[in-house]
Order: sequence, then C-alpha cells, then structure tokens
Amino acid sequence: MTHADPGGARGLIGLAREAEQRGDAVRSLRLYDDALSLLADETDLPLLADALRWKGTVHREQGETEVAYRCYQQSLVHADACGSLNARAAAYNCLAIIAQRRGNLTESEQLYAQASELAAKAGDVRLLSMIEQNLGVLLNMRGNLVAAEARYSSSLGSFDGANDEEAVSWVLNNIGMLYTKLGHYQRAIETLERGLAIAKTRGDTVVESILTLNLAEVWVAVGKLDQAEDACRASFDGASTRGDHLTIAGALKCRARIERERGAFDASIATLRIAIFEAEGLEDRLLQAEMLREFGQTSRALGNPEEARLAWREAAESFEDVGARHEAAEINALLASLPS
Repeated sequence: MTHADPGGARGLIGLAREAEQRGDAVRSLRLYDDALSLLADETDLPLLADALRWKGTVHREQGETEVAYRCYQQSLVHADACGSLNARAAAYNCLAIIAQRRGNLTESEQLYAQASELAAKAGDVRLLSMIEQNLGVLLNMRGNLVAAEARYSSSLGSFDGANDEEAVSWVLNNIGMLYTKLGHYQRAIETLERGLAIAKTRGDTVVESILTLNLAEVWVAVGKLDQAEDACRASFDGASTRGDHLTIAGALKCRARIERERGAFDASIATLRIAIFEAEGLEDRLLQAEMLREFGQTSRALGNPEEARLAWREAAESFEDVGARHEAAEINALLASLPS
C-alpha cells in the first residue's frame, strides 16, 4: 500500500500557490493535482480539504464555475470528515461566492452565515474579515451601498491592522468599484491605484489584472478614453495569457463601451457579441446582465430601438433575479424612454 507524503504535498501546494499568484494557472492546477495524488489516502487531513479548496479557487478565478463548485463540495466533505472548523468555514465561504456568482443571493447569504459562525468558533479572524468583505459585495449587488461601504471599511480596518497586504488589495478593489457606482470617481481612482500598487509589489498578476480593468471603467466614466483603452488592453492581455475567461469577458465589455463612446457603434456591437460568447458557461449572472445593458445602449445609439428593447428587457429580468434592484430600476427607466 502506498502512503501519502504530507510534507511533500505541502511543498507542492506552496509551489501551486506561487504559480497561481504569478498567473500561471496551468502549472498551479498541475501542482495541486500532484499534491492531491500524494494525499489520496489521507482523507482525514485538513490539508486535503485546503488543497481542494485552493484548487477550486484557481478554477473560479478562471471563470470555471461548475468545476470550482465541485472542488469546494469535495473540500467540505473532507473538512466535515476531519472535523476542522477552519476548513469547514472556508468551504462554506467559497460555496457562498459561487452561489453569489450564480445569482442565488438568499442561498449565498445563508452560506455566509454558516461560514461566519464556524469561523468565529475557530477564532479565525482573517476568514471573518474575508466574509465581512464578501457580505459587502452581496449588499452592493442588492443596492444597499451604505451598508456595503460599512462592511468594506470594517474588513479593510482588520486587514490593515494585520498588515495583510494581499487581502487589503482585494478590499480596495471592491471599495473602488463601490465609489465608481456612486460616481465618486476621484476617490475610486485613488483607491484602485493604491490596490494596484500593492498587487504589483506582490507580483499578484491576477489581482493586478482585475484592478486594472476596474480602473479602465473609471477612466471611461470620466471621459479619458485613451487611458481607459490602455488599461483595458493591459487587463485583456494579462487575462488572455492566463486563460482567465472571466476577466477576458469583462475586458471585452469595457472595450465595447469605449468603442461606443467613440461613436464606433458597429465595432461595439461586434465586440459585445464576442464578449457574450466568451461569457457563455461562466455562470456570472451579473456580468451577463451588464453585457445586455451595454448591448441595449449601443443598439439604441445605432437606431435599433427594438433590439435595445429586447436586450434591456432581458437585462432587467436578470438584474431583478439577482436582487440588483438599483440596476433593474435604471434599465426599466431606459425601457420607458424608448418610443412605443
């Protein structure tokens, strides 16, 4: 009988996490698989639950939602088997993120509550702060922006106090997006640039690409289209290198908006069609609704009100389904502005 080598597996997992940070998802997943094969006989080890969860997160960040979900489910099974409160809490947190992406916000909230309760029992302060941040994202989606900002500020304070630069960059990204939504563009730029500086210093190419894309969205909003295009291209190129379909789709959506702002409506529609195709299978309900909103905007600009109406109706329905009431109301106002 072969026996697992936890020491060797830990080394492989460390290398996998380094590869993930550098944006080498293929190498990262291969190293996780090698580690998991060493741990195959050790089903009571918390390390096995952690490795499965971390592997799932690589898939999640690539936009491979269903594969990530299966990894998280397996992680929870092993966490339950070995009785690790930390591993169970972390698995529930990750499953909540998947439910959130799929637009199942009630389920997501319940899973976060389970994760929070277990993390508190385990005394896992970092995970509690991560859950606090994720609840902020949930509140942001629902349009409760004041409560979202409070959650983000609480989470940021905890991470800043612990000198946890990785987690600080995550929260700064979410705060920057919130400021963009509120129209506080200068604060958004300052916040996202602070996060970007941290990600670059850490060599975290995944977070760098996401922050760069969100910064591009701010540049579009303030009319600095050349800067927006440069940032959008940088994010797209980085995501393409990693095979990150989620960020690729987001970057294409941003590019289409830039093209629309420049009056290149046909190019914008063509880019959006590619973006919508890229988003197929990602299961990100909010991203899909945002693409439909953009498609409606460009269709109206092209003088195709019926195409705009169809896209906006579907977008409004999707926004309502995920509980994004603020966005749904905006789309309904756009629909009302169309000629009958």
